[in-house]
Amino acid sequence: MKNDNDALIGKIYETALSPGDWVELLDTIASWTEEKGNVSADDSALAAKPTSRSEEVEGLITHLERAVRSSSYMHALEDRTNMLNAMYNQMPWPMLMLGDQLQVLESNPVAHQVLAEGPVRLRADGTLSFADTELRRALERVNKLAEGRGTQLLTSPEDGISLLCLPVQKSDALGAISQVRTIVWVLAGHSIVTPSADMLRSVFNITEAESRLLHLLCKIGNLQQSAQLLNVKISTARSQLKSIMGKLNTTSQVQLVSHAMGHALVQAARLPQTTDDDEEFTVTLPDGRVLSWYEYGDPKGRPVLTLENQGASMPDHTVFEQWYRQQGLRMILIVRPGYGISTYKANYQFKDLGDDIQFLCAHLDIKKPAMAAYCGGGPYALCTAALHPDLFDRLGLLGTTLAIEHFELDKLEPIHRMCLQISRRDPRLFMLIGRLGVRGVQKAPEKFFKMLARGLSQADKDVFNDPDLLARAIKRTRRGHFQGARVMMEEYLNHLKPLGADVSKITVPVLQWHGETDGIISIGGARSLAAEIPNVTFQSFPELGHFMVYDLWQDFLTELLGLHMTKLDQGG
Repeated sequence: MKNDNDALIGKIYETALSPGDWVELLDTIASWTEEKGNVSADDSALAAKPTSRSEEVEGLITHLERAVRSSSYMHALEDRTNMLNAMYNQMPWPMLMLGDQLQVLESNPVAHQVLAEGPVRLRADGTLSFADTELRRALERVNKLAEGRGTQLLTSPEDGISLLCLPVQKSDALGAISQVRTIVWVLAGHSIVTPSADMLRSVFNITEAESRLLHLLCKIGNLQQSAQLLNVKISTARSQLKSIMGKLNTTSQVQLVSHAMGHALVQAARLPQTTDDDEEFTVTLPDGRVLSWYEYGDPKGRPVLTLENQGASMPDHTVFEQWYRQQGLRMILIVRPGYGISTYKANYQFKDLGDDIQFLCAHLDIKKPAMAAYCGGGPYALCTAALHPDLFDRLGLLGTTLAIEHFELDKLEPIHRMCLQISRRDPRLFMLIGRLGVRGVQKAPEKFFKMLARGLSQADKDVFNDPDLLARAIKRTRRGHFQGARVMMEEYLNHLKPLGADVSKITVPVLQWHGETDGIISIGGARSLAAEIPNVTFQSFPELGHFMVYDLWQDFLTELLGLHMTKLDQGG
C-alpha cells in the first residue's frame, strides 16, 4: 500500500493491541473506502490503472489478517488462562477437555494416570474408549448440547463410574481453545462423595425431612430402603419424593438424583455459578441440530412465539414476567441457530428458520400461534410467514431490520452506516474488522454500547444510559454468545442480500410498528417494506427510535393479540 496509508495501517495494529477501540478503526476504514470510492474524472493516473483500488483493498486485507492473527493469539491466551484458572487444577479427579467428536483436546496430569486402564480409557492419540456404550451415547448428547448448557452427571452403575460434564462457552479465538465443547471430570468409586442432607438443603429449597430422603436416595438409590432407614411409611416417602421432584423441576427419580449430585458436586468443587436464572429448553431437530428456547409467563397460557434482536441483547423478558402472567400469555422465545445453545449452521439464511419453527410447534403441540418479532428477528419471521402460510395466525414486527432492497444508506447512524459501507466494498473487510470487534465487545461491552448510543436519537441514548437496562443488555449478550459471536456478523451480511421470500405472499394479518427517529433502520425503509405486505397495519412513533422495545412491548402485544378487546368482552 502507498505511504499515505501508513496511518491507517498503524491504526489496524493498534486495534489488535487495544480491541476496545475497534469502532475508531471502523471509522478510519470507512473514511478510506469513501475517499477511494470517489474518483474524480481528471485523476488520469488512477484511470490508467483500473485495478489499483482493488490492489489497495487486498493490501488492506493482508494487514487486517495479520492483525487478527495477532489479536486472536492474545485472545486465545486470555481465554485459555481464564478457563484453566477456573477449572483446570481445582479438581483432584481426571479432567478432560472434549471437542466436537469427543476427542480429548487437553487433560490434566492425573487423567493419564487414572485412565490408563479401566471402563473409560484415554488412549495415546487422544481418543476415549468406553466399556459402557450407553455412557458414551449419553456423553455425546451432552457434548452437542442436546441436554442444555447445565451441569450433567452421567453414571454407569455396572462399571461404578460417573462423568460430571460441564458444557463451556465457545471461544472466538483461533486454535484448540475454540474447539472445546465440554469439560468432563471422571469420578470413580471412592471419588464420588454423597452430598450431605445439610448441603442438599442449603443448595435446594427443600425441607429438612426432604433433604434427609434425598441424601439417602443419592447414597443407596432405593426409595423402599430409604423409607425404612428413615422409619417412615413408604407412602410418606413417595409424597416427599413427589414434592422434591416438583421443587427441582425433575420428572423421574433418576433425573432427580443426577440433578442433585451434579449441583452438589459443583458446589463442593466451588466452580463458577451462572447468574442466568432462565431455563433454556432444547429439542433435537431431524438433522441432528439442537434448537433451544426460553419460556416466560403462564405455562398454560396462550402461546406466543417471539424472536429477539440481532446480537441477542434485547429484550430481557424477565422485565415483563408478571405482566405476561396477568395476561395469561405463554411467551416462547426461540433462540436462533448460532445463539445460545442452538446449534450453529453455516450459511444459515433468513428463510431457513421456518422449518425449525414448524418442528418446534409440532414438538410443543402448538397450532397457529401468534409471532411477535423484534429487530433482527423480523426478517426470519417475515420469511416464515411467507413460506409457511398456515404456521402463524398473525405476525407482529417491532422495529424490524430489513434486507438490502429497503436500506437507505444515507439515513443510517454512524456505526451501521460504516459497517454497511465497508461490507458493500468488500465483505472480507467487514468480517476481519468484526473479528477484532468481537474481542473488543467482550472485553469492554459498556464502551461498545456507549459508542453505539453516541450516534443514536435521544430516546435510544436514554436506553443505554439506564444502568439497569444496560446491565441486562450486557448479560443477555454474553448469554447469547455462548457459542461465539460469528453468527452476529454473518447475520449482518445476510442483510446485504435479498430477503429470500416474497412478502406479498403473506396471508396473515401483520402489525408493524416503527420509531421515526430510528437511526439503524430508517422510517422510510420501514414504510417501503410495509407497502409490500398485504393486510398490514403500520404505525410510526415520532419520538421513539430503534431500541423502543421496553417502551412499547406491552402496548405492542396488546394491539397484536387483541388483549384490550378481550378485556372489553369480559366487561373490563
